[in-house]
Amino acid sequence: MHYSLVCTGIGKQEYKPEEIQELKECFVLIEVLKATICGSDYMVLHGNHPYKKYPAILGHEFVGKVIDANNTEFKINDMVTSLSYSYCGKCDKCKKEHYNHCIKKITYNTAGSSGAFTKHMLVHKNSLLTLPVSQDTQLFVISEPLSIVIHAFNKIEINKSSRLLIIGAGAMGLLSSIYYNEFTSGSVLTLIEKNESRRKFAQDMGLNVISDMNMIPNNHFDILVVAGGSGFDINQAMEKITNNSILVLISYFDTNNQIDMNTVVKKEITIKGSFLSNKLDLLKSVEILHKARNTCSPFNKLITEKVQFSELEKYMSNRLSNGKILIDSPGVL
Repeated sequence: MHYSLVCTGIGKQEYKPEEIQELKECFVLIEVLKATICGSDYMVLHGNHPYKKYPAILGHEFVGKVIDANNTEFKINDMVTSLSYSYCGKCDKCKKEHYNHCIKKITYNTAGSSGAFTKHMLVHKNSLLTLPVSQDTQLFVISEPLSIVIHAFNKIEINKSSRLLIIGAGAMGLLSSIYYNEFTSGSVLTLIEKNESRRKFAQDMGLNVISDMNMIPNNHFDILVVAGGSGFDINQAMEKITNNSILVLISYFDTNNQIDMNTVVKKEITIKGSFLSNKLDLLKSVEILHKARNTCSPFNKLITEKVQFSELEKYMSNRLSNGKILIDSPGVL
């Protein structure tokens, strides 16, 4: 028998026998081989995600194998990863290729849809991407979160004189830092993280990390990326960026922040929100990770721990991780 880890309410999760829903047209049945935890999974668990509902099978970052291709272009035993949602392809948003804003979007790891913390997952064909290898696929579990970073960085212009400040050294902040260093022409990068353990982990990856915004001068950075972090002052952060700079918001946040509009006006700050990713972002992410495999790329250092599925419920309730946590054999207790 296989099981799903189901979040049934705020702070409540339990292992339940897996129930595989009807395989509808355009959906593919996936055996989840590896998964990892997203910050949004914690937000659902703690009741502060803005739109995901209960009961939810958590998880949407995964590597899997096609079990039933259901008359799609995929083949049995194809190794795949996925976007965190599917789209209709027909609405006004989709016609503009704004698929992440699809009016009929189906989001995974929320009530009424599949999640990755189980043995089998139903995924729409337009969410899926075939991996370029069938062996050693572990690193591809971070394909979707890296695609979100790529989507965000595509919104900003970076040159050799760019100076970037990133708030938060969780997974999104680390991925943003690595991507900036390896795949843009930008120069200065500073990462802010209050948590000592996360700060040390980022420093060990060779990143310039500080604990307090007071340690850096005002009007110094051209780009501010907010990639998480709780209890920070967005207005203090805006003091650190110069005139005509860009503020990019990647993650959802569990605390409210009121932006000083006068500072935005005075400094002529451009604010850009970045929501999810699209198939082109995911394709680029997979290509990057494929090349990073078996190299000394810092992407290979991001997976820091491995937990068994039987340990996942307790881990979700009690741990704050450095890097990404690999869940081995989801659905098997």
